[in-house]
Amino acid sequence: MNKIVVGTMGLFLLGSSPVFANSLTDSGAEPEVQTSNGIPYVSGGFGLAERAELRAIGKSDNLELSFALQNKDYIGGAEVRIKDKNGTELLEAVADGPLFFAKLPEGVYIVEATAMGETLEQTVHVPSKGQAQLYFVWKDSIGSHTLANK
Repeated sequence: MNKIVVGTMGLFLLGSSPVFANSLTDSGAEPEVQTSNGIPYVSGGFGLAERAELRAIGKSDNLELSFALQNKDYIGGAEVRIKDKNGTELLEAVADGPLFFAKLPEGVYIVEATAMGETLEQTVHVPSKGQAQLYFVWKDSIGSHTLANK
């Protein structure tokens, strides 16, 4: 399994303008559990303290998603869609940061993550106990393009 290392810079999206943020600083907002179609989820993770708090909140969830570029910089603002094995959409949300946790019934799901105009899709078996982890990684060329626009 590939591991994603936190870079010193993170990219998050505000509208159509990507912005870089130092991953060592905190956004000031505490992660808050939300729901989509009755499914609880929480996201965030910019800054070391927020990541630690988010992992503590999400430890009882059974699905963890991480979003990054190939150069290992975390990104936020990904649009997340989770569908059951029949294609019925169960959850739709925008990640508030590079980490996203959800609590789903045990089963097989299709997870789509869209960032910077590119959708990545993975299938996952979510266990009744423990936690499934998915890593979504976009090409560095997308990040290089956003730096050129800064």
